[in-house]
Amino acid sequence: MLDKKKLKKSIFILFLIAIIIIAIIFIRNTLSRYETVATSNKDVDVAFWMLHDDFQSANMIIQDIYPSDNSFDYSFSVSNFETDEEGNINKRAETDLQYELTITTTTNLPLEYMIERNGEIITTQQEITTDEDGTYYRKISIEPSQMVQGQDVTDNYVIKVTFPKENDTNAEFSDLIEYIKLDINAEQII
Repeated sequence: MLDKKKLKKSIFILFLIAIIIIAIIFIRNTLSRYETVATSNKDVDVAFWMLHDDFQSANMIIQDIYPSDNSFDYSFSVSNFETDEEGNINKRAETDLQYELTITTTTNLPLEYMIERNGEIITTQQEITTDEDGTYYRKISIEPSQMVQGQDVTDNYVIKVTFPKENDTNAEFSDLIEYIKLDINAEQII
C-alpha cells in the first residue's frame, strides 16, 4: 500500500517541476517576441584616415656626439599623404587629423633638446620619468598639431641636440650612447 505522505510529497514536487517548465517556456516566448534580425547589402562609404595599416617604430641612436656650441640636427617629417617613387600621391588621408608627438630619450648624457617645426622653434613640455626598473627617461611632448583634409600637409621637424661645451673635460661621458624614441599618436577629428 502507498504511503499518503510520500504520495502527497511526490505530487507536490511534480507540480513544482511543471510550474518551472511552464515559466521557462513563457519567458522564452516573451523574450523572443522582442528580438529581430535585419540584413543589408548596401555599400557604405567610409572615410579612411590611416595611410599605413602597419605599425612601425622609429629609433635613433645618437653617437659620435661631442661637447660643442653647435647643435646636432636630426630631421623627420609627418604628412597626411604618401607618395610613390616618382613623387605622385598614391594615398591621402580623407579626414581631418590631429596628432601628438612624444620623444622619449635616455638620460645618459647631459644633452639639451630643442624641436623645430617648419623652421620655427616650438614650445615643448619636458619631464624626467622612471620605468619599473628605475631607469630614468626624459619625455618631451609637443602641443597637438592638426592637418586639414583636402590639403597635402607635411610638417618638417628637426630635433636639435646640444651637448654643452662645458662637458668637454668630463671623462665620465665618453663611450656613452643616447637613445631617442619617436612616438606619433594620430586621431581623426570629427
